[in-house]
Parts: sequence; C-alpha cells; structure tokens
Amino acid sequence: MYLRNAWYMAGWDKDFPADLPQPLTLLDELLVFYRQADGRIAALEDRCCHRLAPLSQGRVEGNDLRCLYHGLKFDAAGRCNDMPGHTSIPKAMKVRSYPVLERYNAVWIWMGDPAKADESLLPDFVGYGSPDWYMAPGRMDYAANYQLIQDNLLDLSHIAWVHRNSFGGGNADTNKAWMEGELHITPLERGVRVERWMPNAATPAHQVAMAGPTCDVLTTFDYLVPGIFLLSSRNYRAGSAQRSGTARPTEEPLHASFTAQAVTPLTARSTCYFFTFGPWSQAAGDGEQMKQSFLALGRQVFEEDRTMLQAQQKVIDADPSRKMLFFDVDKAPVMYHRLVEKLLAAEAQA
Repeated sequence: MYLRNAWYMAGWDKDFPADLPQPLTLLDELLVFYRQADGRIAALEDRCCHRLAPLSQGRVEGNDLRCLYHGLKFDAAGRCNDMPGHTSIPKAMKVRSYPVLERYNAVWIWMGDPAKADESLLPDFVGYGSPDWYMAPGRMDYAANYQLIQDNLLDLSHIAWVHRNSFGGGNADTNKAWMEGELHITPLERGVRVERWMPNAATPAHQVAMAGPTCDVLTTFDYLVPGIFLLSSRNYRAGSAQRSGTARPTEEPLHASFTAQAVTPLTARSTCYFFTFGPWSQAAGDGEQMKQSFLALGRQVFEEDRTMLQAQQKVIDADPSRKMLFFDVDKAPVMYHRLVEKLLAAEAQA
C-alpha cells in the first residue's frame, strides 16, 4: 500500500525540459509531465480518455498537451478543450490531473486527493542549488520495494558492514563507531529523528584532509513522510561531545557535510532514489571538484546499497511467508512504520 496524501519527488528540475512530455510511472500509476508555455510543470494521467493512448506520445501546445492519436487537446487541469471535427465537447472528455510543485531544484507531485494537497506538508528539502553546500544531483533506480530502502536509511548501523570500505574507509575503528555510537531517537509529527554521537572516532579516509585523523562526529537525520531523508554530519575536535553534554556543540566543526535524499516508489518492485550529497561551501578547495568527488562517492555507496537490497528482495520473493525478526537497531524503522500505518488508516477512513 502507498501513502497518497503526500508530496513525492518526481525528478530534478533539469529532468523536465520544455516542449517534451515526460512519461513516468509513480506508485503504479502512469503519468505524463510537461512544461507549460510559462515554464510551470503540469502532470496528467498518461492515458487519453478516448482510446486510452499514451499522452506522453503527444505534443505540447502552449499550456496544453495534445494527443497525437486523434488530436484531442487537454489543459493542465485535464479538461479537453479541443476535439477536432466537433463543435461541442462532452464533459466526460477529461483526464485526471495532479497537483505539482517545483521547489528545491526538484519537481514534487501529490498523488492523493487534490483537495487535500497542502503545500506546507512538503518537507524542507535542500536542492543541489543551495549556496550552503557543494552538491550535484544524482539518481539511482532499485529493483526492490521502496520499504526496503526506507528501512536501510533509517538504520545506519549497516554502514559498518555494507559500506565498510567506502564510507568506513576500511578503518575498523570507524566502522566500530557506527555500530556502537550513542543513539537518540525522537518521534516527529510526520517522521523520525535519529542522532548519533561517535566520540573520538577515526575519520573516514575521504575526510582526513579536512578533519584530521580522529574527531568527535555528530550525525543527525530526519526521515520524513513519504520518504525524505535529510542528514547532516559534523566532525568536531576530540572532546566536543563530552564538553557539550546532551546539547549540540556551539563550537565550529572541523568539517561538515549534508545529504538530501528522496525515495519514490515506481511500482511494487521498483523504486527511484534521488540524492544530493556534499561538503559545506565554506570548505577550502575547488567547489566544482568537491561536487563531483562527493557525487562519485555517493554513487559508489548507493550502488553498494542497491546490490544488497536487490538481493534481499529476491530472497523475500522466494518465500514471502517468512517474516523478519527485529532487534534494537530496528527501533527507528519500526517507529516510522507505525507512523505510516496510522496515516494510511486515516486515509482509508476519509
């Protein structure tokens, strides 16, 4: 089941050029996106109401999209406003339209009741154009159910194993810190917050030049409905964790990085994974080179995830009757599952 009354990321803004309809399958629904004459994005079901031909094979005409099977033309609200050979158009000649937003260098779509499309429910995402970070946009598709990817993000202890030679830099002490770091998990109204202190941890290889060989690391992420992952990682001088107690340090970090990610279900067994990842823009060095370096690292790491999760999906499909057994590392995923179940129940009752 999918939560529908939420904003899903459909793609980066650059993925939607002018005058070119873009077909996408999201939440098992066939959609077509196109830019209107004024640059605004529109989204319709990719199915003409006449002979059910794909509108994505049509043509953009101003603010409208014309089906090139029999020439019916639809506006951004899905209403047919031109029916060649006919002076009157039946009211039934329409297709479903979807609310769309373009923010944070990304395009977002509301897959549920249009009357409930609330712009305030769009999480405070951070796009690749943010001046605070050196980041480039990325995308990766997984042949796996979206929930496996969400659970993977909600439990970062897997870094010590799946990413032991990438994020962990092959350093046993770094990986041990990911397994044993002190966790604080907090429920949010539409998500879960997880904070992890790793005092006196060995610095990953790709950060040694900026942060030194050892430091205190604070990672904090929010995982928000329907699948938004926002994580900051800050490296402080050793002893910062002890000096700050339970509060966040007020001293300047040696190094900071940020990643914003979005998990969007395509079908029951395929998921789109959008990401941007990079260091703060105050860091010394070539900003463009840093963007590409962190993008390459992100692709390496998320490919490691994809290999594991696609293999996990095959094992699950081989015997769907087998159930997972959870323990303490699963606290955040379980908390998030319960929140989604609550929201799904509310949708069903509406």
